[in-house]
Amino acid sequence: MKYLLILMLFLLTACASAPKDALTFDEVKIPAPSDGESILVFYRRVSPPTAYEMKVHINDVEKASLPNNAFSFVRLTPGTVTIKTSWTRWSGMPSRSESLEIPANSTIFLELNSSVYTPGGMQFGSDRTQLQSDNFAINVIRDCCKYVDSKP
Repeated sequence: MKYLLILMLFLLTACASAPKDALTFDEVKIPAPSDGESILVFYRRVSPPTAYEMKVHINDVEKASLPNNAFSFVRLTPGTVTIKTSWTRWSGMPSRSESLEIPANSTIFLELNSSVYTPGGMQFGSDRTQLQSDNFAINVIRDCCKYVDSKP
């Protein structure tokens, strides 16, 4: 039992991070929205469980696997989309889904968060996944995040 607790502690405290040589926000050419399409930039700061990458699905299609301090972007057709975050089974984390309205010809920024609870009921992290203003999000991404390619 003692070894299991040590292993669990290690898995919860290890940290999945973007590669050190990954591009920064200023080095990535995020396209301007065009032809009725919009751009969704999504990012994850350090959020529990830190040892695992957060898988991001849009309309049930996996688009990226974000480690801590990482961002990516996708082109989307305007309308309602479902954003789902999921984790490896080892994390013990449930998937979460929510709907998001994508306006036409816009670039929008979405901060993805997660949280875990200790056996005593204490929460680490935040359950809030929320749209952010352009200036706020750009400053956060510049300070924290490296680019991870999105999947087609």
